[in-house]
Amino acid sequence: MFKQSVLESIEVIDHSGIRINSSKVIYIDPISVSGTPHDADLILFTHPHGDHFSPKDVKKLLKADTVIAAPTGMSTRCRMFLGKEPVPLMPSQSCKLCDIPVETVAAYNIKKPNHRKAKNWLGYILDIDGTRVYIAGDTDITEESRRVSCDIALLPVGGSFTMDPKQAAELANFISPHTVIPIHYGKLIGGAEAAENFRSTVDPHIETDIRPSACSDVLVKMYAKIGVMAVTVGILIYLIEKLI
Repeated sequence: MFKQSVLESIEVIDHSGIRINSSKVIYIDPISVSGTPHDADLILFTHPHGDHFSPKDVKKLLKADTVIAAPTGMSTRCRMFLGKEPVPLMPSQSCKLCDIPVETVAAYNIKKPNHRKAKNWLGYILDIDGTRVYIAGDTDITEESRRVSCDIALLPVGGSFTMDPKQAAELANFISPHTVIPIHYGKLIGGAEAAENFRSTVDPHIETDIRPSACSDVLVKMYAKIGVMAVTVGILIYLIEKLI
């Protein structure tokens, strides 16, 4: 059952980092965290890519009793970088975390190699005060996503690594939530117009709630950092070879 108060409790921090301030404070793939609130009751990860798993940001949120849950394959990474033992999850599970009913949904690409089904990466459906909130993760339209029943959906619309606006609208029209928040778009993925392109294709009875913070250059920064590291390594190899 859709509740406006639940929609208002959802914040897109940046890109596809989500904060839900309900009876518990829940984060999904937090990045670009301001300050050090240390207020997380529950942190969920969809997969380990750098625009979704940022240890330096997660550490700003942790408190003594924070519960972390992640795909099974991320357990070692969470222990190593966060010092926390996560609840390991697989697709198609149902459980309660911090008294919040949680369902997992497989998140993967059909043809692109970026998010392979075999990795068992995840989307989540959270039951917040009777309202079902679907955070899709990085995914294409899949058999699993088409079976989702939800009131609010947060869907990636940037293309390249996920659904593009047209594909995301097709999924939204099929599962027919009350409200969709388009996320995971901006520079390098879909451009700033991706959310409006999505809205123009969604059935009129579905509300599109565009959050400016979902339009992000986080991937530009990430790839720039990778480029600098690659150049640095190349220079070091060159200097070592000269000295040998």
